[in-house]
Amino acid sequence: MKYLPKSRLWIVFALAIGIPGWQGCSEQEAAQPPTGRTPVPVKVVTVLNKQVQRSVLLVGTAEPRKRSLVASEVAGLVRAFPVKEGRFVKKGQLLASLRTDTLEIRLDSAVALQREAQARYQQAQKDLERVQVLFDKELVTQKEMDDAGTQASALGKRLSQLEAEIRLVQDQLTQSTIRAPFAGWITKEFTEIGQWVEEGGSVVELVDLSYVEVQVPLPEDYVRDVRVGDPVVAVFDGLPGVEVKGKVFLIIAQADRASRTFPVKVELANPDLHIKSGMVARINLALGTPYQAVVIPKDALVLKGGKEFAFIVANNTVTQVPVTPITHFEDFIEVQGAIEEGMQVVVEGNERLLPGQSVRILEEPAKA
Repeated sequence: MKYLPKSRLWIVFALAIGIPGWQGCSEQEAAQPPTGRTPVPVKVVTVLNKQVQRSVLLVGTAEPRKRSLVASEVAGLVRAFPVKEGRFVKKGQLLASLRTDTLEIRLDSAVALQREAQARYQQAQKDLERVQVLFDKELVTQKEMDDAGTQASALGKRLSQLEAEIRLVQDQLTQSTIRAPFAGWITKEFTEIGQWVEEGGSVVELVDLSYVEVQVPLPEDYVRDVRVGDPVVAVFDGLPGVEVKGKVFLIIAQADRASRTFPVKVELANPDLHIKSGMVARINLALGTPYQAVVIPKDALVLKGGKEFAFIVANNTVTQVPVTPITHFEDFIEVQGAIEEGMQVVVEGNERLLPGQSVRILEEPAKA
């Protein structure tokens, strides 16, 4: 049987039972940040205290600000119908005209009767003047004087009646020509050449797209922060890269009982007519008044153990700081915590950082 030297026995014994001093040193090293390693390359931004404003993104559908069923004021047979569905028309442009032969005959007759009545009325006026002279000289009776006055008055009223008849026929002739009440697009046709149109019957549907409106459902939590005239920004799925500014012009005071949302209508200028009726619109609606807040990029947030942190760089060493996100602003977040204006926060390379670790900033810090 061979015996091991005492020194080896002590080593084996220590390894078997584990020397407390050795074990404690290992745990301490695991808790400390790595030392003597190459600094981790990171990118940072300088935190600013900026004026921000809360907003909410809502989805709706673009509709024409003006939509009209253009109707005929008189009944008649369609003689001309030069417009077609899908075409753009200017204000005052001809949409349809009706057959006016009968009205023109009535107008000619009324004009002829008016001329006759005018001549008779003028003669009655002269007769009245002569009778008045004779009556003053007591050469005619009171009855003759009254008869002359009655005759002139009756002819004057008849003349006025015929003049009104002429104006009526002329108005009907004007109404027989149907013109666009405003500039817009023809979206529907309701008649054709040779078709009879009733009084008040629809001719075309006309929409004005120079302004469009979008109705969006606003959750009741935000109603108190929205006012008529508040600015909005709209983007459209069918118009990539296009942003349109507008404003709130109507807040309906009755909520939908099922969704508990209030209909809000916004108005958008559309001078180039790029926005078409029925397009999906995404409305960014500002809430309340602007206020000052500390914001950091979304990339600066790190999730660990169900909590959110950010790494602050000072003297090429990082410090892990707990933060509480408050409000999101596109690529930035309003946060509360031990972060102040002027600090440098890591936005790239923060996924594997440890507190107290040395870092190397890759480039000059940008402002958040």
